[in-house]
Amino acid sequence: MKKNRVLSGFLACCTAGVSMLGSAINAGAINLHDSALMSEEEKQIKEYCDIAVNLVNNERVFYRGLPEVATFPLLNEVTCIRAEELAQEFGHYRPDGSLCFSVVKQAKIKYGSIAENIAAGRADPASTMQQWMDSKGHRENILNPTYTHIGIGYFYKPETTYTYHWSMFLIMSTKGEEPAVFEGQYIPERWLGDPDGSHETNAADAKMILYYAANRAAGISISTPTGFTEAADINQDGNIDAVDAAAILEYSAAKGAGGDNIQLSDFIWK
Repeated sequence: MKKNRVLSGFLACCTAGVSMLGSAINAGAINLHDSALMSEEEKQIKEYCDIAVNLVNNERVFYRGLPEVATFPLLNEVTCIRAEELAQEFGHYRPDGSLCFSVVKQAKIKYGSIAENIAAGRADPASTMQQWMDSKGHRENILNPTYTHIGIGYFYKPETTYTYHWSMFLIMSTKGEEPAVFEGQYIPERWLGDPDGSHETNAADAKMILYYAANRAAGISISTPTGFTEAADINQDGNIDAVDAAAILEYSAAKGAGGDNIQLSDFIWK
């Protein structure tokens, strides 16, 4: 059985007004903006992008009270170009020799400052996010309060050294004193029973709920990412507490025991 190696790297730069050269972008390389035309592979990539953005906002907003970052399709598409390039050459320079940020400039995405995190060897957003958070430089990029937008890229190629390739662009883009708004900009959804936004209902969701409830009980104000409150109130009684966490844990245990037809609603206490 092949054992995947893991690798990561980071680079941050203030590049306002800097012109960067590089190869032209193939605008049709990947489609993350039109769901009706997405392939199954593109749908999987978009899901990974959305999960990773939610995990970043958990670290920024929920645990540290920092501003939330938004994403938008074009930034994710160019970040996926970088992820594919990492399969050829892992580093912050592109295969044509230009700096990584040139792909964002070529897409005419305006920004004041930018950072790139890269990683390889992990198969899913959660383990890749942990890889970045365990590294001081990557973590500092993710938690930089000046960044307003994020792009996530993923590329899978089994015959390469690392198989799984990830890129993250964080940019600061403002209009006046407010964050700029890009076409198609959004904050990924969190659905009922998935307050951590990982697209799974499990112990990690219960942990967030208990952390929130404990802080509120202690009179400590806590910031929440968009959609957290609605997703965490499992029994929809207007309170987020241990009852909601218990429902998630019971549901998760039942699913893990092979309960394929189990529904979260079966564990909601009325």
